[in-house]
Amino acid sequence: MRSFRPYLLLTVAFLAMAIIGHGVFLFQWTQNQFMAGPNDGLAQMMPFKQLLYDHYTQGEFFYSFDFGLGAGIFSELSYYFSTSFVYISTLVIVYLFDSLQLIGDPDVLFWANASVFISVARLTIVLIVTYTVFRYMRITRLSAFVGASIYGISGMYFRHAAFWEFFADAFIWLPLLIFGAEKIFREQKPGWFMFAVAIAMIDNFYFAYINFLLTGIYIVFRLFIPLEKTETKWKQAILWFLMAGSIGAGMSMVSFIPSVYAFLNNHRPAFQQDILWFDETENILFMSRYILLPAMFMLFLFIPSLYKLHRFRLFALLGLLAMVLYHSPMAGSIFNGFSAPQHRWEYFMSFVAAGAIASGLDHFHKLRLKEVVPAAILTALLYGWFAWRDEALEFTTLYPRLALAGLVLTLAAALAAMAIRQRWQKPLLSVLLLALVLATANVYQSEKLLDNADIADVDEALITGEDYDNEEVRTLIDEIQEREKSEMYRIDWMEGVRNNTPIVQDFQGLSAYSSILNKNLLYFYLYDLEIDMQRESVSRYATLGNRSNLHSLLQGNYAIREREDPNVPFGFRKFAATDNFIAYQNRYPLPFARPAFQVYQESQLADEPPLLREHAMLSGIVLDETAETEPLPDRFPGEAEYEIEEIGANYEDGVLDISEETGGIDLLLDEVPEEGDLYISFHLENTAEDQGFPLEINEYRTTRKSNQSIYKTFVDDLTIRVKAAETVEIRMPEGTYELTDIEIVKEPYTLLREQNALADRTSNLKIDGSQVDVAYDNQDGAPYLNLSIPYERGWQATINDEPVDVLKANYAFLAVPLEDGMNKIELRYRPPFFLPSLFTSLLALATGMFWLHRRKRNAARKHEPKDTMTN
Repeated sequence: MRSFRPYLLLTVAFLAMAIIGHGVFLFQWTQNQFMAGPNDGLAQMMPFKQLLYDHYTQGEFFYSFDFGLGAGIFSELSYYFSTSFVYISTLVIVYLFDSLQLIGDPDVLFWANASVFISVARLTIVLIVTYTVFRYMRITRLSAFVGASIYGISGMYFRHAAFWEFFADAFIWLPLLIFGAEKIFREQKPGWFMFAVAIAMIDNFYFAYINFLLTGIYIVFRLFIPLEKTETKWKQAILWFLMAGSIGAGMSMVSFIPSVYAFLNNHRPAFQQDILWFDETENILFMSRYILLPAMFMLFLFIPSLYKLHRFRLFALLGLLAMVLYHSPMAGSIFNGFSAPQHRWEYFMSFVAAGAIASGLDHFHKLRLKEVVPAAILTALLYGWFAWRDEALEFTTLYPRLALAGLVLTLAAALAAMAIRQRWQKPLLSVLLLALVLATANVYQSEKLLDNADIADVDEALITGEDYDNEEVRTLIDEIQEREKSEMYRIDWMEGVRNNTPIVQDFQGLSAYSSILNKNLLYFYLYDLEIDMQRESVSRYATLGNRSNLHSLLQGNYAIREREDPNVPFGFRKFAATDNFIAYQNRYPLPFARPAFQVYQESQLADEPPLLREHAMLSGIVLDETAETEPLPDRFPGEAEYEIEEIGANYEDGVLDISEETGGIDLLLDEVPEEGDLYISFHLENTAEDQGFPLEINEYRTTRKSNQSIYKTFVDDLTIRVKAAETVEIRMPEGTYELTDIEIVKEPYTLLREQNALADRTSNLKIDGSQVDVAYDNQDGAPYLNLSIPYERGWQATINDEPVDVLKANYAFLAVPLEDGMNKIELRYRPPFFLPSLFTSLLALATGMFWLHRRKRNAARKHEPKDTMTN
């Protein structure tokens, strides 16, 4: 018990530090305000936690029809929480409380409430792990405590935890990997590194990549800066790193392979802007949004005698390198997988700065005044230079004032410490550093997050209010769910720009927002059908552009609109309403599983308009593989002839120059359809270097991103559906645009009505997560059956208990070949390569355990006393 007591006290101390470090957020929680960003925090983090909780606690770990149009949650949400150790541990605890009825049913509001407490627990773990690493590196207890606090209780931790909660988990795995590396260098024990690699890769493949780059940098420096006299030779160390890393990677394959497959099966348009090698915009000493380097670190960098200490030299040189990389957008791009530059790796800078400060504290008592005074002067000059060159720096808020106060207090304390007894020097500096760490963390939360990043707006009123979870809309959704008894139907509704509204409001919708989405669906929206989402942005899809053919094909049987919104799909009739919203029902629904008699090829339709592709999907099946094909369906009632009239603009040779505040062109149709819709297709580019803009076509409004936005799709071929009218008005703000390839097509929906009138020969449809069963009576000898399931590797099918191929059909969905007569169809989903990757993980685990056991046994034999013979 006595041996356990110090660890208990240490845990309590770190828990206290974590609690005080979260002081502002904990106070906000008492005011019903939460530690979650108003954008991705509420749009992704909280909904995904809820989605996974619902599925995992029901025994469904692999697939969900509640995520967009359907997706493999184990693989596509691995970037977020599906394999996160912190989240899964949290889920187990919450489920236990839920089972014991100690809490109500968890919902998005519950996860928002819990976020600050999860963060406190995570930060406590970060502090304990980092302290352990520093202690192992022979840093004394108090210095290790200070160092761990500087690393963990940093602005970047709170930024990560608030905006993208799973980012903060990386704070645990980096020191664990460093610890594993030190075990190899110091003791020739590869086990810790092996398991650290496995844990990092299972937890999050993206941050495993970042942490491996950072750990690799650390290892390279360690090869040239030994910390002990008897360390592993560099050739042997590299061999063990490769062996342990490879086995650890093998252990992770059950998670890593499906995750990486999902990443590779994602689609994000290439980042096209220029990436600078160097950029000085972030003031790392006064105003940085990401990390504020402690003045003590800068002071120690200017003391030459500290560099004689190998441990300090290691951390200081790594810190200097990190400072250079911090100002390089190209480095940010490399750490982000050679994509758009992002500030996500800089917690490494906190770690090495913490290590340098902890090492310097241990040897501060050996320093002399003649060393500290010049260093203090140089530090003050450096801060002065950073302040002078930053024209945007103003000392009107607490954050830069605290940085200045930290400088003054640090220099004063360092100089004062020289005049007191040596045994009090370290406690004095440690108390100051801990106080500055806690003060900086709380000021950062208040100014950088609550005020500047609008986290103060995230409260219970927002999460339960009309901008996030509208009560009127809830009422309509409940009415639809009570009314509808079919196994599969979808509701076209989204709160503002929150694509994951269906998860929040618990219905099956037509939208999703995630950094990893099914590439086939994204191509379907962006290129194949040119579906406008009312907002240009990557990593999301939404609505079906009010196109009735697509609504019917994908079970979009209901739509909810604001009362004044005229954008209602053709054939949808009002059936319920509240004061501000109306619910509509599709009069021309189609079955979830439909026979296909006509077979078309994607290549046949490559140069055809999106409406003809819709017709091909309605009348048959579109395959991407070689097959016997039919002639294309009759081309629509015809393209509409029109004349162009300029409105506050000049349009010549495909260039539209708008001179008024809002202008454009009118397309005057020669013949107006009696009913139906118009499909207007065109190519549109804004020539402005950095200007997003709204686009209005009659009653429809959408927005386009700036050419400089990292979220721009650069997909400029658009197809917009509007109600049939004499005039098509295209309006944009003042500016110059390239507007070409304008085509108008009439759609009277004759084919849709014909398909709706056909008999539904499916029966016994059952959808249960990763299992779909349906029967089809193939009386007419249809060769294929279309299913409204997004095509994704991992689906397997049997018909009448015999395996059949799962085909990619209609650009992004599934189909199976049919037999004559009754077809009993069973579809099952498992993550891509799941069984081979599971076998690989088990084999690697067995290999690793055998290797470690054998090494332990051989080491024991070496230390056994040798038998001696006596006469």
